[in-house]
Amino acid sequence: MDSPRPRAAPKPPPEGWPTTAVGFQRQQRKAKRVVTIVALTFIVGPFALVALGFVIAAIGSGSGWALLGIPFMMLGALISVAMPLLVVALFVWAAWAIVTQYYRKPTTPEQAPAPAVRAPAGLASLAAPHAAELALLDELRAGLAREARRRTLIFVPLGIAAAVLLFYVMTRGGGQTSGSPTLAFVIMTVIGGGGAWLWAVSGPRQRYALAFKDQLLPRLLSSYGELTHELGGKPDLGRAIAAGFLPAADLIEADDAFAGSYRGRPVRMTELTVKRKGQGDADDETFFAGLYVEITVSTPFRGTTILRDRDEPQPSTSLQRLRLEDPVFEDIYAAWASDQIEGRAVLTPAVMERLLVMADGHAFLPPRFLLDGDRMVFALPAITPGSLFEPPGLETHVAAQQLASLEADLATVFSLADAMIEMHVAVRAPQDRAVEPGFPTRTSTP
Repeated sequence: MDSPRPRAAPKPPPEGWPTTAVGFQRQQRKAKRVVTIVALTFIVGPFALVALGFVIAAIGSGSGWALLGIPFMMLGALISVAMPLLVVALFVWAAWAIVTQYYRKPTTPEQAPAPAVRAPAGLASLAAPHAAELALLDELRAGLAREARRRTLIFVPLGIAAAVLLFYVMTRGGGQTSGSPTLAFVIMTVIGGGGAWLWAVSGPRQRYALAFKDQLLPRLLSSYGELTHELGGKPDLGRAIAAGFLPAADLIEADDAFAGSYRGRPVRMTELTVKRKGQGDADDETFFAGLYVEITVSTPFRGTTILRDRDEPQPSTSLQRLRLEDPVFEDIYAAWASDQIEGRAVLTPAVMERLLVMADGHAFLPPRFLLDGDRMVFALPAITPGSLFEPPGLETHVAAQQLASLEADLATVFSLADAMIEMHVAVRAPQDRAVEPGFPTRTSTP
């Protein structure tokens, strides 16, 4: 059967997020512009205000107008003093947000225990075996949670003590130092304690995640098709890079990957990160982080057609820019094709609409898209990379709640795969359409 199977409800996006992927993409771009403007304002603003104050004072020298420059100089000085405090406050707030998110208990419906999840018969038939496995996982989870708490009680005080000692060594000479020692002390303490906390909880959490996936993912995948789970299995990106779909990268990281047959088609789905290394870890440039889906099609395409984010640079290939008349589509995507006729033939208004709405209701941005030979590739940037298929809350969620989260993640991924496979009907190669009766013809030219 080629029809999609019923399954658990996909995990909805967090409350307060835009309801459409296009809306989130636009909001993300706007946020980047605002952050850039605010950062430049805080960097340049104080100097500009002080300079303006001096100019006004100089122009009004010898008269009362010179006093008008004083407020500008004082405001510039005040902002200069407040900026370090703001940076430290944001730093502490970010650390606090990470810790509270880790210890947050489940409150939303999708985090309810597994029996409350709307599941199809295929998954319901696995309830009894899951009960035994969940009991073993809960026992393992409880033990690792205790270990994480013990490690936290040991490592966090040691991390803070090490930070305090380092601060003392750096400042005991009494020489000239730049900046506020108090602010430096706060930052070093947060880094020391926060780093130690991450080290304390990451080990037990990773061990539990591996056991959790090993026990449950193969059984859950069997209800979707002949699929296998690979941990760290990387797809072959050679064709995508050669086509200009992805830039050349020297750091490719893969977490979970599913490969096999789904609805009668060879598919591969990988949680992927593509980077280029910089001078340090903070300088790494991330090109893509999200879900990378490859579907093999029966009738190859003659040329190459790719859709990339509008703000990305031109691919370093011989592809030509393909202009389309949908303003919303052009606002999100830049289309490139080796064959303009084939590119326009496959990117019909219906196909463009499917691409724009494909990720709606999921934690992804609109997908990048590649047609090349016998391959269809969808690259969906994740809004929160690295969160797929990970059991939430080692110390706050029981195994049944984690199972519900995993089922919702799988439902999200395979509902996207359904949309991609159904879109393939509308993206057949032109030579394939001519021999298939009943295929809907285009009524307009984009």
